[in-house]
Amino acid sequence: MAVGSITHKLADLLFAAKRLVLGPNRVRRTRLYCVGTGKSGTHSIAAMFSKSVRCGHESQATQFIEKILAWRAGSVSDVQFREWLRDRDRRLALEVDSSTLNWNVIEIVLREFDNARFVLTIRDCYSWCNSLLNHGSRFKRDMHPLWKEMGRYRMRPEAYPHAPEDQVLKEMGFHALDCYLAHWTRHNTAVLDRVPPERLLVVRTDQIGQRAFEIADFAGLPRRTVRQERTHEFRNPAKQQILLQIDRNFLEARVEKQCRALMSRFFPEIKSLQDVKL
Repeated sequence: MAVGSITHKLADLLFAAKRLVLGPNRVRRTRLYCVGTGKSGTHSIAAMFSKSVRCGHESQATQFIEKILAWRAGSVSDVQFREWLRDRDRRLALEVDSSTLNWNVIEIVLREFDNARFVLTIRDCYSWCNSLLNHGSRFKRDMHPLWKEMGRYRMRPEAYPHAPEDQVLKEMGFHALDCYLAHWTRHNTAVLDRVPPERLLVVRTDQIGQRAFEIADFAGLPRRTVRQERTHEFRNPAKQQILLQIDRNFLEARVEKQCRALMSRFFPEIKSLQDVKL
């Protein structure tokens, strides 16, 4: 066995022993939050590290959603919510906390944890929207009511009525196309605007695997904890081409209005739907 491998195994054993003695909350190498939209690779970010890294994907999600919605409705005060978040952090003691819900609490996390770092996974709006619609179709019957409520809160369907050109979405039980595209822009823009550049790493979903070591370096985790084979998780086994059922000219017009600025910045090679593999 190579000297380097032995050294790494000893270092991992010592770290595990220290964590066992002092507790996971007091022994953390990093505090990394993945703040991407759902279906942008958040599952992969949580899965790509070995078991020696405390990772969570949508940890205690329904409880988290319930608190977020109560806080936004004013039934939980700012002070109470911040204390709950700190207590949650102590209990979970995650080194990598990957959840689309983290987007809702970015400003609090920035203030409460000055060592926190953030990775924004971003997927092109076309394949993202199609994937999200497929996810909704696949899990519609089994989705927890709180996830549905959070979806309505984030998508703001009352602000975006269906148009004649996207009636197919209405017939399938989905929001209007504008709901999804506006949310994509709103979510990603909020992260880019709020998180200081030195604390943020932006990673395209299709580049998570090739940038896995960079993500580990940014987080302050040893490269040996990366599991390359887990950098593309939770694929939908039965994709439908839902986006192709929407009037093409209407779709491109909505993308131009809602998403083109960010698409040009992060996906300059994608000019239209024909440049994307759904």
